[in-house]
Amino acid sequence: MFADHVPRDVLLGRAPLEEEREEVLEDCHEKRLYPGCMRRTSRDGRYAERLLVGVDDVGEEERIVIWLERRPGAIWAVGRAVNPHLRESDETRPEDVIFEGFELEDALQRANEALEDDVSVLEGDGLPVDARPFTRKEVLPLLERWFFNR
Repeated sequence: MFADHVPRDVLLGRAPLEEEREEVLEDCHEKRLYPGCMRRTSRDGRYAERLLVGVDDVGEEERIVIWLERRPGAIWAVGRAVNPHLRESDETRPEDVIFEGFELEDALQRANEALEDDVSVLEGDGLPVDARPFTRKEVLPLLERWFFNR
């Protein structure tokens, strides 16, 4: 086919059609797709955690979280927070830390003391409590995984 045959061809000689535009969604994107402030989580360094559920002075449910974490500089920390689910973020507050030190055994001892204190209060209130103590056997596999997978 020659160039002068194209204008006379039934299929090729037609004028180009107007292209279809994609649907513009400008009005639909006025709202955010995700909430502006999503909860942050800072549980990366936590090696063990216990959750105790009790009742506060007013009779409302109270959640107590005790955890053992490893911080930069080979520092072990034990934290205790009351109702952390009501906070804006999971970041540890300075008043949540009840122990910082370099020895895992010391951290385990302090974590178990805090756990035992809270368990005895809950049992005194007549609430059933099932909380395992923190053990070295629980923490070591996670510590080894962190150490060898760096």
